[in-house]
Amino acid sequence: MVRIFWATCPECKGRFQCHWEELRHKGIPLLCPYCGKKFLDEESPAIEE
Repeated sequence: MVRIFWATCPECKGRFQCHWEELRHKGIPLLCPYCGKKFLDEESPAIEE
């Protein structure tokens, strides 16, 4: 089973799923599907694992 986490965009507050193994704690910017902002997972105001 694929492990995911939910990230919240610091700009628009949209919440979306991300692939845990590829993106969590990797230093790769997440891309908000709602507003297009790029941000690191550490910058997210809320992370649900």
